[in-house]
Parts: sequence; C-alpha cells; structure tokens
Amino acid sequence: MPTYLFTARDTSGKTITRRLNADTAQTVIDALQAENLTVIRIKEQKESQFLKKLRTAQPVSLKVLTIFSRQFALLVSAGLTLARALSTLEEQAEFPHFKDILVDLRKKIQAGETLHNSMGLHKRAFSPFFRSMVRAGEIGGVLEDVLERMATFFEKELKLRHKIKAAMSYPLFVIIAAFLITMGILLFIVPQFASFFEEISEGKTPLPAMTQTLMDASDWIIANPLLIPLPLVAIWLFYLFRKTKWGHILLDGLVMRIPIFGKLSRMVGVSRFTRTLGTLIQSGVTLMESLDVTKTTADNHVIEKCVDYIRDRVREGEAISIPMRRTGVFPAMVYNMVAVGEEAGNLESMLHKVADFYDEEIDATVEQLASLIEPIMIMVIGVIVGVIVVALYLPVFSIVDLF
Repeated sequence: MPTYLFTARDTSGKTITRRLNADTAQTVIDALQAENLTVIRIKEQKESQFLKKLRTAQPVSLKVLTIFSRQFALLVSAGLTLARALSTLEEQAEFPHFKDILVDLRKKIQAGETLHNSMGLHKRAFSPFFRSMVRAGEIGGVLEDVLERMATFFEKELKLRHKIKAAMSYPLFVIIAAFLITMGILLFIVPQFASFFEEISEGKTPLPAMTQTLMDASDWIIANPLLIPLPLVAIWLFYLFRKTKWGHILLDGLVMRIPIFGKLSRMVGVSRFTRTLGTLIQSGVTLMESLDVTKTTADNHVIEKCVDYIRDRVREGEAISIPMRRTGVFPAMVYNMVAVGEEAGNLESMLHKVADFYDEEIDATVEQLASLIEPIMIMVIGVIVGVIVVALYLPVFSIVDLF
C-alpha cells in the first residue's frame, strides 16, 4: 500500500505534516477532510523497486500461511470476490512484507490474472504445494474447499514441527547447560582450589593426576578465553549446515540409522509424504504432478530420492505401492494400505489414514524419547560434576597426611 506525505492546516490555522498509508491520494484527502483538515500539499513517497522486491522476497512463516488460508477460505465461501477477500486480509495483515504480497496479489487479480499465476511471482512465500493446490481449486471451481484443506494441512504440519522441536530442544538445552556449568566451574571455582592447594602444601606434595589434569584444563581455558564459545558456535554452524541442501544430502541417511532418532526421522518423513500426497490428490491434482510437488516438501533427502524413483516407475505404468515397497524406506503397513487404497479407488483417503496413524506414532516416540533422554542427561551432568568434585577433593587427603 502506498505511503503519502501530506501537509494540511487545521481549523485553528496550525500546519500539520504527517504520513499516511492509503490506496490513492484521494483516499487520503477524504480522510483528512473528514477530520476538518485542509490539504495544502500531498505527495506519494515512492519506494525503490529494489527495496520492495527485497521485502516481498522474504519467506512467510507456516503459521502466517495457516491463518491466511483459513481466513481466505472463510471469506471466499461467504461469497466475496478474490480481490475483495484479499483487500480485507490486507487490513488484517500483521507483517508488512506479507501485506505487500497481498496488495500485489490483489492488483494482479484486478488486472485479470489468475490467483495461482499471481502467487507464482512470490515463490518464497507460496510453495509449489500451495500453488498447485490453488491451481487445482481454481480449475475445479472449489477454491474455498482447497483453501480449507490447506489450512488443515498446515495446522497438522505445524503440530508435527512442534513435536520435532520438542524432541530435539530438550537434549540440546541440557548439553548447553552442562557445558556452561562446566565452564563456570573451570573458570571460577577450580582456580580458587588451585590457590588453596598451593598455599597449604607449599609445593611439596604433587597433585593427583586427575586433579592436575583439571588444573591444567582450567589454566588453558583462562589463558584462551576466546575459545570458550567455540563449541556453542560449532553447534550453531552444524544446525545451519543441517538445513542446507548438502546438509540434507550428507546427514539425512545417517540420521535414519541412529536408534530412536532414526525411527522418528523415518516416521516424520512418511507422515509428511502421505499427508502431502493425499491432500494434493484429494484436491484434484494429477498423481504425477502430486509426486513432483511432494518431493519439494519432503525436507528429507532419502524420501526425495524415493519419490523420484516412485514417480519414474509410475510414469512407466506401475502402481504406486509397488515401487514404494522396493525402496526399502516405507514400512510394510504403508505400502500395503496404499495398495488397498489403489484397488478400492480411495487412495487419498488411505494416505490420510496412514498420515494420522504416524502422527500418533510420532507422539508416542517423542514421549518415549523424552523419558529416555531425561535420566540419561541427568546422569551425564551428574558424572561431569562428580568427576570435578572428586578431582578437587583428592588432594585434601594428601594434604591431611602432611600433618
């Protein structure tokens, strides 16, 4: 929405200069006249195209897309035109960059463009999944139903992401806490003990090997304080690398081999694959296009390779359940239920049932993981602190022998 800089005069003759966001200059004038202000000068503040493109190119969060889909579906089902519905959503948009995207969509639609083509100009905001769903809804005349399905899909995807974060955040938090506690002991407590031992023994009694190692580690850390954040920086860099294309290529397969975590990763991949594919097919997208789109939403390199293989075999005329079985990634229950769905002609329904089943399995696995990790982490912290305490008190017995 354009920004206008205006100068106006009130009834007392006082000059006012302000900025106001509005669709047109006439809208600003009407608003000012309603406040008994006389417009002296008004000018639109042009934003550079580079800055505008930079802002609208920002990605949109899944939560924002979920709310947008639900509200858009409600407005369209109430009988509003697409342009009017988008105009209403513009006023409610909380984030400026998403508001700019909605403004651009409305203008394109008012110019006669289709909604899915307009969204294609904002590929970082609207994924191939979103655009394919919208295109199927526009072609089939069931856009409001498709938007409802997308909102439901995004809500379940949000829940899935929260489950994954819950499984990963606790051990990470404990590891960081253990690291900070250890650094605090080595930086502030161990040097006090070192001075005490030196003063009492006057250098006559050598320290036990465990204690001397602890003192040396403390001295090294004190002498090199800039190296202390390195482990935390390494964890952060690993997290960033994990999200890159090469991070997925190199690590996804390894993660799937780790006990418990690998099982969780596989279930997340299967749940996301079946729910995405089922939602697309249910909305009228062709199977081949649905597989293409599903690949882009997998977020797992192993699943992506499987989808590529499945798509190639389906293109050659095979039923989807057959190549799924050959991949060795999908459990027997999954491809057997898919085979039943294909034979019964309700593949999309069966895919949703599989996704719902694995969502429940993910819940159970996350709870199991939490119940296992919590005592393990407590034991790890206990061992670290215990070793440090033993190392600090071992010299006390040697010092006592001197008296």
